[in-house]
Amino acid sequence: MNQIKGFALSSVIVILIFVIAAFSAGTLAGLAGVWKKPFIGAFAAFCVVITGYITAPNHKQKAAALWLIVGAISAYFLAGDSFYPEDHEHAYQLTIIPLLATYLSGTLALLLCMLWHKKYSKQNEKTSN
Repeated sequence: MNQIKGFALSSVIVILIFVIAAFSAGTLAGLAGVWKKPFIGAFAAFCVVITGYITAPNHKQKAAALWLIVGAISAYFLAGDSFYPEDHEHAYQLTIIPLLATYLSGTLALLLCMLWHKKYSKQNEKTSN
């Protein structure tokens, strides 16, 4: 029962972090005057995967991978048709750049989680012996 509560709480935290990260990235990208969509997706994906890993009560690597998959599917539907911004030379033409930025950022976050887990596991083995 505690596992279910832990994963439920983790899910709530991940969703809250997603919303906060998306709004924060959009605000900062707007202030910087850059194309918002790739930055929002990339930052939100990175935060979701890292948060999913950190907040999972156990099976952290699997939880991070699951959040990457859930996020990738969600991003596909949330992004919809993406167009270059009006000040770009290819203005109003379809592009997959925001979706690619989201997928690459999420994958990078997952790789970091795997490396972090591997390093942390080795340190725990050394200290327990």
